[in-house]
Amino acid sequence: MSRKTGMNPIPVNTTQNSSIRDTQYPDEELLLMEDDPYASNPPRPPSSAIRLNKPAPPVRRSSREVTTETSARRPMPNVPNVPQRRTQKQDFGPLPAAARPARTTTAPYDIPPARKEPRNIHWMLYVGLGMIGALLLFALGANALTWGMNKYNDVIYGNPRTFQTDAIVGHNDNARNPSHFIAVNLHGQIIIVEFPGGDPSKAIDYIGPALVGPGDDLLPVTLSFSDMNRDLKLDMVVHISDRSFVFFNQTTKDGLKFVAPSSNATPTTSTTPSP
Repeated sequence: MSRKTGMNPIPVNTTQNSSIRDTQYPDEELLLMEDDPYASNPPRPPSSAIRLNKPAPPVRRSSREVTTETSARRPMPNVPNVPQRRTQKQDFGPLPAAARPARTTTAPYDIPPARKEPRNIHWMLYVGLGMIGALLLFALGANALTWGMNKYNDVIYGNPRTFQTDAIVGHNDNARNPSHFIAVNLHGQIIIVEFPGGDPSKAIDYIGPALVGPGDDLLPVTLSFSDMNRDLKLDMVVHISDRSFVFFNQTTKDGLKFVAPSSNATPTTSTTPSP
């Protein structure tokens, strides 16, 4: 918006300026905005003139726009009215959204197992595995046998292991009143009790050997009677597992009595008398 002053604005003859420019610059399509003095609209006044209104800052335009405007202003004889060339792109509207591809699904099916090729294994591996298996079986078998024997002895001999029998050994006994014997493995200590002629008032105790091995307190003890020293008297033989101890039937001041060769019974390897 210009200021109100008393001076009239300078008239501008655009037709004359266009003719002068066509004469001075025949090849104006090659001119740039900086080289064309008539490129501005309205044209620049001479430098001696005083501009009353402050011009707007020049807008830098490309040579294509300048050429297009110049061709539109210049009359061309015998040329049909051709519309100006559009510089912007034609608007085709928004592009259609790309359709999302449908998700394909397949029916489940069983995957066949991969075929494994057999490996070559050394024969010593099978031998070692067999030996380990045999050792395990032996250990399990031994433990099972021991457990079974202990259960059997619990049923037959009880706990502590106890054995009873009757025998005629010449200690005031006869076929009607035989002597009664009780053998006990009391925590590894062998104790034999005799009732001569079946009379408890005349009971005699015999201390046998002491067993100190592991598990010996669970071994059953049994008794047998035979003539071990060929004196025509029955001797008492104590059996503990694979061991045997002999008490000889000898005459003492108190009559016949079983006597061990030492303070305890002496083990012997034979349990049957010699002929």
